[in-house]
Amino acid sequence: MKELVVISGKGGTGKTSLVASFAVLSQEKVLADCD
Repeated sequence: MKELVVISGKGGTGKTSLVASFAVLSQEKVLADCD
């Protein structure tokens, strides 16, 4: 299993937007956005 983590110590850096873009490109994957 591969895992990709998007992390930043600062708020408002676009992490959710980036993960949403990956979700559009992925097929048969599980993605989670944990705020």
